[in-house]
Amino acid sequence: MTDHEVFAPIAPYLRTYRELRLPVVPDGKDRYGRVDVVIWIPGGPDIVVEIDSAPNAASAQKLAFARDVGAWPLWVRFGSGGIEEIDGVTVLDIREAVRSVRAAGS
Repeated sequence: MTDHEVFAPIAPYLRTYRELRLPVVPDGKDRYGRVDVVIWIPGGPDIVVEIDSAPNAASAQKLAFARDVGAWPLWVRFGSGGIEEIDGVTVLDIREAVRSVRAAGS
């Protein structure tokens, strides 16, 4: 198991990775991008997940790269700001749920 691999016995041979570096340098950055979570499924498309509290152009570029190489990209948005639609990228908008939980806790 690598430093970035997380054991996940969801399915035989399935592997999950956190903070996995991609061979793409987002605009305005000086190093390779990292995605928050990658789920590797033998015989199926990888699932690439970015989790952001605000709009992030670098995340959009990393997810578009993942899509272009055959992965299934998922963008989880939980904070403020708009949500950019990107062809072929699924967006999970949990902003309202997070606001509700925060309001209930105060």
